[in-house]
Amino acid sequence: MCVERVYNWFMSEAKYAHREIESKWLKKWEDEELNKTDLLGAKRPFYNLMMFPYPSAEGLHVGNMYAFTAADIYGRFKRMQGFDVFEPIGLDGFGIHSENYALKIGRHPKEHAQITQENFYKQLHQVGNMFDWSKTLETYDPEYYKWTQWIFIQMYKAGLAYRAKSEVNWCPHCKTVLADEQVIDGKCERCKSEMVRKELEQWFFRITKYAQRLLDNLDKLDWVQNIKTSQKNWIGRSEGMKLKFGKYEVFTTRPDTLHGATFLALAGKKDRFTGEMVINPATGKEIPVWEAVYVVADYGTGVIMGVPAHDERDMVFAKKHGIEVVEMEPDKSMEKYGEKTTHYHLRDWLISRQRYWGPPIPMINCPKCGWQPVPEKDLPVLLPDISDYQPEGEGKGPLAKHPEFYKTACPVCGGNAERETDVSDTFLDSAWYFLRYPSIRSAHSGQLPFDSEITKKWMPVHMYTGGAEHANLHLLYTRFLTMALHDLGYVPFEEPFKRFFAHGMIVKDGAKMSKSKGNVVNPDDYIAKYGADALRLYFMFLGPIDQGGDFRDAGMEGMARFVNRVYRLFDLPEAKSEDIVKAEQRLIKKVGEDIERRHYNTAIAAMMEYINLINGIGGWTKEQKGILAIMLAPLAPFLAEELWFKLAHKDSVHLQAWPKYDPGLAVQERGVIAIQVNGKMRDRVEDGPDVEQRALQSDKIKKFIGGAKYRTIFVPGKVINFVLNGK
Repeated sequence: MCVERVYNWFMSEAKYAHREIESKWLKKWEDEELNKTDLLGAKRPFYNLMMFPYPSAEGLHVGNMYAFTAADIYGRFKRMQGFDVFEPIGLDGFGIHSENYALKIGRHPKEHAQITQENFYKQLHQVGNMFDWSKTLETYDPEYYKWTQWIFIQMYKAGLAYRAKSEVNWCPHCKTVLADEQVIDGKCERCKSEMVRKELEQWFFRITKYAQRLLDNLDKLDWVQNIKTSQKNWIGRSEGMKLKFGKYEVFTTRPDTLHGATFLALAGKKDRFTGEMVINPATGKEIPVWEAVYVVADYGTGVIMGVPAHDERDMVFAKKHGIEVVEMEPDKSMEKYGEKTTHYHLRDWLISRQRYWGPPIPMINCPKCGWQPVPEKDLPVLLPDISDYQPEGEGKGPLAKHPEFYKTACPVCGGNAERETDVSDTFLDSAWYFLRYPSIRSAHSGQLPFDSEITKKWMPVHMYTGGAEHANLHLLYTRFLTMALHDLGYVPFEEPFKRFFAHGMIVKDGAKMSKSKGNVVNPDDYIAKYGADALRLYFMFLGPIDQGGDFRDAGMEGMARFVNRVYRLFDLPEAKSEDIVKAEQRLIKKVGEDIERRHYNTAIAAMMEYINLINGIGGWTKEQKGILAIMLAPLAPFLAEELWFKLAHKDSVHLQAWPKYDPGLAVQERGVIAIQVNGKMRDRVEDGPDVEQRALQSDKIKKFIGGAKYRTIFVPGKVINFVLNGK
């Protein structure tokens, strides 16, 4: 087929009608339940999960689709490898994020949740993922939060949930307490307001009981290293000693500097001298006791020994207040003054929230019997529909204004009692959702939160994809809760996810997306204009998935042209070429290996090269067209299905096996590297490993270099130039 004829053919053909094609296949897939998984009958279970999305005000955003696409490609690939893949979806719709937006626009959070749910699911249908729509869940559904409350009660019965008065993080804007993990650089991780400290009585989970186990298990996890490092640092194991200064006990990691301690500092709201003096046990000298704002109340004992000569903050404090500075060398013998101990940075998980939009904490306070759990037969404790749901910031949630909710009977003595009016942290909702998905509508779904048979068969999750920003929030909480449920005998494993893959972030034209910059990418607009497959391919082509990429409209238009080009390519006539045969075998090998490694960008690039080759030859076989359609299926599911049926196949391309390659034919043909000496061509050598060493072994090159010293200029794939000294 001549070049002119190929050009005229490409210019004359109609474009890929993405709207009609995507609508057609969406309906057919859903009618035939193509993506519904037989959980009980599955022979090779593979649980492919993406991090729980919370529906934003505008619905599905570009970050969601980027992450969902990355996860879906892997799941589709595993299905073609013969696994029974389960890929569920749902909404993390309880919590501050959704509630704050509802407050902002004057809409009831419950009404807002229903609106966003409808919109979000409508959008999710359009992206082409293999979601099993028979297993959706929403955290604000009473059928779900019934079991969130059940889990709270099990934790309480096991001594892992407790109520205590403590100085806590308080967000004045969100008007609620925050867990330590939800405070970033002293600010609320949601609204970025400056956090203040407040003393309140709250509910906590004893995550600190699991600190060492959470730390030890990190080495066993097949997770990306930066996540494991982040958790290790947050858990923060410190080896040190406890030292006595009179009635005060100090934890220090530097007992060798004890003789340089010239003051004690207690956690305080301002810097002031308490009027007390204590004895330094190593020197016998009296030293003053101060309150200092830089001392953290819940670190160690809340008291530090001030050693100005060995600590920068202590030095600043000492100079400011005229405290003595003692310059002395560290002395290991000081360790005899204390007791060795281990300290963790990790604090217990603060569960209470003084808001409306969340699961009511299922506890009842009786003046006679104290705190009692709600009887399990009475679950769920329903969140009532109230009109005054706005938080007031007085240390109590909106439910505290409704006696019809909180007035109740004690489950032990039957006397007058009151319900807890706080709701639980949204991160509790999302700490166990992966356990519920497979058990939705199972035979025992109404009796227990997770069916034991299904749970044993399908978990832990085989592949989990999500954002690295949740390393010390969702991921750490989920690990803890899974360990606790394992110890209580409810699940047969103690780690939730076998593998975790962290995706990167998408920016627009080099800048982080924001409304103020006017550079937010709305997936709906691009799907309508270019199609879901073009957008999926462009996202994955931007760069390595773990690094993210820069979204540019010009690149999006280029990918849409590529989709059209592939579509028209399938109308080329039948033709056989040995070059295509070898190229196809190399492509099968590369694309399969790249998808397994999540190197989607290089897999797409290899397909582009292959298509250029076919275009240049001007024809290929029906079998070769089918193989390409199969390899496109994980990346561009609509396009692949349309091309597959264009070849007169009757069953879905997504039910086909991943093609195998001939190792002999898949060997990459190496090019030839030119060898120069002082810029002049002297020999050639085959490209590949150790190419420089092999070039130096050439007799022709040895003749010109001899024993002279030289420097090497190497242009990969093209030339090696040995430049002799002095030239």
